[in-house]
Amino acid sequence: MIAVVTSGKGGVGKSTVTVGLACALAERGQRVLVIDTDAGLRSLDLMLGVSDRAVYDLSDIFARRQEPSAVVVESPLCNNVFVIPAPPTLDGMTTPEEMTYLCRGLAENFDTVLIDCPAGIGRGFELAVAAADRAVLVTTPDPVAARDVYAASTLLDRRGISYKMVVNRLRVKAVQKKQMPDLDAVMDEAQVPLLGVIPEDEAVTISTARGERLPKKCPAARCIENIAARFLGESVPLFNFK
Repeated sequence: MIAVVTSGKGGVGKSTVTVGLACALAERGQRVLVIDTDAGLRSLDLMLGVSDRAVYDLSDIFARRQEPSAVVVESPLCNNVFVIPAPPTLDGMTTPEEMTYLCRGLAENFDTVLIDCPAGIGRGFELAVAAADRAVLVTTPDPVAARDVYAASTLLDRRGISYKMVVNRLRVKAVQKKQMPDLDAVMDEAQVPLLGVIPEDEAVTISTARGERLPKKCPAARCIENIAARFLGESVPLFNFK
């Protein structure tokens, strides 16, 4: 399975969702490869604890300097999660056709390939979605982010890629006080089926800053576990925030 994690707008926590989903899938027995295509703004090597051991990046594969097996690095944070870091500049990227060829070859050795897509719907988006069978669209309750997810979904429709949405950083108390849009409002704006919801959780900020995994019992981690189950086709209810 090859899936792209994308969004219309930056700053919605897309890479955090990618890392969390990868680790949750690995805990369910999957062998997972994460490919960072966010050239110039790469973060997954830091978030998955491989920055000190990642000698090569995606551009080395495309430039034929290294075989893919030499670029793939196993994360010390999550067993059975592997990473291909993004290059430092866009100059190291390639064509959608070569990206498709690479991902399909890599998918033979992994249960799931997750492609972390750059924000927006430009060249980086075209490259990241080229090989994808399905997509996870990440938004926050912000109406602008939800509208941008709708724009990204229309492009996925044209490519025949199925997709579902994760609403990240939901502030439950603010929703209850009607200080921010609720899930129904976000879904009306985005017009995308819901895969899951992740609440605003300080543990996410702390673990990201420390380069550590989320504590398993924190609300965000429990929600990501549910999302991973639904991603694999299991019937799991939404996390009860009350």
